[in-house]
Amino acid sequence: MTGQAGTPSCPTEQIWIYEIMEQNLTLPGPAQSSTLSRIHEASAKFQRYKILLRRRWWFLLLTASIGVCVQALRITGRPQEFRSLAKLVAGGQLAFNDNVTWREQQADFYGTIIETIESAEMKRRALERVRALNPDVKDSDVEIRVAQTKGSAIFNILATGSEPKYTKIFLDALLDEFIAFRQSIREQAQGKVLQQFLQEVVTKQKVMEDSLERLTKFKAANNIVTITNGNNLKAQFLSNLEAQRQAQSTTLEELRLAIANVNAAMEDRERMLSATGAGAAAPLAGAKAGENMQPAGTVKTTETSPGRNGMTMAEQDYLHTKSKITGLKTKLDSLLIQFKQQHPMVQDVTEELAAQKALLASYAEQIQQEMNTQMADVQRRVQVLDAQIVEKQKEALELGAKIAEHEKLEKAAESAKMTYDKLFEKVESIQSVFNSQADFVAIQERAIPAYENVEDWVMPIVVGLIGGMGVGVVILLLFDRLDDRMNSYSEFQTLFPGEAVLGQVPEQRNRGDVALLRPNDDRHLYAEAFRNIRSSILFKNWQGKPPKTILITSAVPNEGKTTVTSNLAVTMALAGARVLLADCDLRRGGVSELFKLPSTPGLSEALRGKLHWRDAVQETSTRNLDLLARGDVFDQTSEMLLSKTAEEMLREMSEEYDYVIFDSAPVLVADDTASFAPKLDSVLFVVRMSSTMARLSGKALDLLYERQVNIGGVILNRSSSNLKEYTYYNYASYYYAPAKTTAQQQAEPAAAKS
Repeated sequence: MTGQAGTPSCPTEQIWIYEIMEQNLTLPGPAQSSTLSRIHEASAKFQRYKILLRRRWWFLLLTASIGVCVQALRITGRPQEFRSLAKLVAGGQLAFNDNVTWREQQADFYGTIIETIESAEMKRRALERVRALNPDVKDSDVEIRVAQTKGSAIFNILATGSEPKYTKIFLDALLDEFIAFRQSIREQAQGKVLQQFLQEVVTKQKVMEDSLERLTKFKAANNIVTITNGNNLKAQFLSNLEAQRQAQSTTLEELRLAIANVNAAMEDRERMLSATGAGAAAPLAGAKAGENMQPAGTVKTTETSPGRNGMTMAEQDYLHTKSKITGLKTKLDSLLIQFKQQHPMVQDVTEELAAQKALLASYAEQIQQEMNTQMADVQRRVQVLDAQIVEKQKEALELGAKIAEHEKLEKAAESAKMTYDKLFEKVESIQSVFNSQADFVAIQERAIPAYENVEDWVMPIVVGLIGGMGVGVVILLLFDRLDDRMNSYSEFQTLFPGEAVLGQVPEQRNRGDVALLRPNDDRHLYAEAFRNIRSSILFKNWQGKPPKTILITSAVPNEGKTTVTSNLAVTMALAGARVLLADCDLRRGGVSELFKLPSTPGLSEALRGKLHWRDAVQETSTRNLDLLARGDVFDQTSEMLLSKTAEEMLREMSEEYDYVIFDSAPVLVADDTASFAPKLDSVLFVVRMSSTMARLSGKALDLLYERQVNIGGVILNRSSSNLKEYTYYNYASYYYAPAKTTAQQQAEPAAAKS
């Protein structure tokens, strides 16, 4: 079949192109479904709101107009107002610490000022002040608003009232009351702070006086001068006693050793004398030490008193005798060389040697007795020193405790006095700050004479316009949430993702019934839509044998099902197929009216056996298209459609025609379609855009699926051709190139010559 110039020879080429494009644009795996689902949802919402705005724009205009009218009535109905303006300034604060500093106030301080001025308490005080100072002025309501100038510490106080004089007086009174209120608050705070500090000063003064009293009592009970000066003397004397006691202990140990071996001690003394010389011999260590360390008042005994060379007489005799013994031994040795033992000279020397040894032993015993006497004397001295040391240590401890107590009392008194002095200075400093500090919130400008408030109409009108439109949008969105009618292809795909869409039929804007398609129809988008549906039926993958018997139905009436069915049958016939169009809506079928043919006899008579169905077939003005009208209306149509006669009729029709297309009753209205549809090869479901509710369409489809009906696809009827998705889908401008008329062809040369 050929169309207009520039039109493809076969409309199905368009479907092939779309299928190839969709295959190339698909994404692999779950990412495809997720991405496409989000795209469809977003597109569906956008298209829905776009259609809603196009259809209900007048409602937004209505609500905007109402908003403007409300604002106009509010402005015109408002009583006359007068305004007076005053200004406050909030500076910093002088702080006297170690030096004078200036502190800026913070944002919370500014907020406190605003809240205080606008408070009901300030208004009450201002009202009382006005009544007291101006009793002749009648009271009037005044509204106060405070606004801070951006980036500054200036506060603009605006008073609005119905009386100009009273408004100004009230604002001045409010300023005075605010300043007085701040002064009273500051004085209360200062008094509280001073009271706290004074209480602390009194407490610290009492602590200081108690410390001084304890120190005075201690000084009165103790001679501080004697204690302080005698501290070093007693320590030095105690140190000397300990040194003497240590020296006596050493002497005592040396005497014990000497007593244990007198001969060895005397030999040591002899060696010392021989080493230093007889005239410079050192005295015996014990005797010398005892002489040097002897305390005052002691007297040496005669026996132990040292002689010359610092030795006692016994020691000198001992050494002299020992020297003689040595000489006698030498002499005896020399005599024994010359004489025998019995020689008288040897005998004399031997006797004299024995006498000297006996004398030496006597001297040694005498020396030992002298050493014992010295040791007893040294022990006595050690005991005396121990007693003195214990006594002096006790005195030193008592003196140290008194000194420590004195130092403690002095430090406590000094610390208490220092704390008291610092706190007293701080109180004087705070008092000085309070005396010299002024309020850092002051009146910059007092209230100006009240002027009439002439409100600007522009902003309220704009607010009313925007507010009205906003309310309209909210209402429309609310109703749209309650409305589940589908408006676009994207929205249908979002709600019914499992249903295949065979095509979209554009909405016709002419009034009345839509005329049937005809060859070379000038409704190009409309005709092209049915060609697309026809191509979808011809080339769809039916998973088996393509359908020959097709039933077209919808969920509810008035969805354009009959018109779609008739135009699809015309389109199939124009393609060269032999088509039988049967009106199966036996209650209200109107296919024969579209073709302007009689409605009887028809299918109802054939089902009841009154005539054969071939006898009821009528030829239409479209080549290859026959019509089987509805026939007379009767009851129990479902039973007739379930009969064997209906099955035999379907078999004969499919053998004689290429396609048999039935127009049936809506699914949710009667049981006819649900009873007859399972007998046919396929069922096409019509959904009218912006009219059919999604829940009704879903219910009808579920009912058909429950009856095991083979639903071949969905036809979206009366889609808006203004939507982008419809324009892109059909490429309307590509398929339509109007042919030039003869008049236009003759007019072109004339225009070229002119």
